Amino acid sequence: MVAADSALDLKKHSKYFFIASFLLIIVISIIIAWPFVAAIFGAIVLAYLFHPIYNFFYKWIKNETISAFITTLLVLIVLLLPFILVGNAVFNETSNFFFAIRDINFEELGQKYLGNIFGENIDVSSFLKDGLNRLSISLIQTLDDFFLNIPQKLLSLLVMVFVMFYLFKDGKRLLFTIKEALPLKRKYKEDIAQKFNDTIYATMYGVVLTAIIQGIIGGIGLWIFDVSSPILWTSVMILAAMIPFIGAAFVWLPAAIFKLALGDSFNGLGLFLYGLLIVSTVDNIVRPKIIGSKSKVHPALILIGALGGIKIFGLIGIVIGPLILSVLTVLFHLYLTEEYEE
Repeated sequence: MVAADSALDLKKHSKYFFIASFLLIIVISIIIAWPFVAAIFGAIVLAYLFHPIYNFFYKWIKNETISAFITTLLVLIVLLLPFILVGNAVFNETSNFFFAIRDINFEELGQKYLGNIFGENIDVSSFLKDGLNRLSISLIQTLDDFFLNIPQKLLSLLVMVFVMFYLFKDGKRLLFTIKEALPLKRKYKEDIAQKFNDTIYATMYGVVLTAIIQGIIGGIGLWIFDVSSPILWTSVMILAAMIPFIGAAFVWLPAAIFKLALGDSFNGLGLFLYGLLIVSTVDNIVRPKIIGSKSKVHPALILIGALGGIKIFGLIGIVIGPLILSVLTVLFHLYLTEEYEE
């Protein structure tokens, strides 16, 4: 009897030891991978977005490794080539913007144009000069920090490329293994897989692709109506368009007001009408076409996820944050469904 109790006690302690060891290994693994968590998430996002391209190559080549290699190489070309070209233009335009601000006569601007709007007792010129100087210096510092961290960026890029390659190659098997390991009733597994796919699709294509289209259309307006540094502000507009309640108007509206304040009525009014009638309606037209009947992502989740994601993961967090919160809602829905069924 004592021996049996000892055996049960040993089995119980062995179970606790296994759980404790398992949790400890998970924590250590997270600590090890944390410097590259943004790169890993970036690889997951890109593998999902470009998986139809991988399927196209695999359909003709019938070899997973070669198809994954070609797709990964194509992703690098598609991303890096525009990034290098646009990045160089953005850097030059940011520098030009910084020096152009120093040459603006804000005293004359405040007295001649803005004093009539805000009143002579308000030092509008100092406010404008200080605000624009802070903005330009912030942009320069951001670019400087980027170039200083190029070695770390290259290492993260290497990790992202390797992870993306193996996600293309082994992604389906990995998803199948995860789905089979889920401690759920089988009737829920297909449903949860579909909900995950719809939510990720709505986040990736509905948010990201719509913002890119809206930003490019807005950038064309900036170029037409003679806004300086259009490539720089188009880049900012694409990022702003991903965030609800901020949107592309974060760029084109101040630019239009600034043009009007300078007395450039034609370009100022033209940009305002272009932004209001064209840029602002792109979201309502393009997003439903892209998403269709897929799961809609609540704007509050996108806003909180984007802002929190940027803080934790950097720029890629503008996509990762909303995606994580959207997946959380799917899991919460599943939990409620399980509770209700029981």
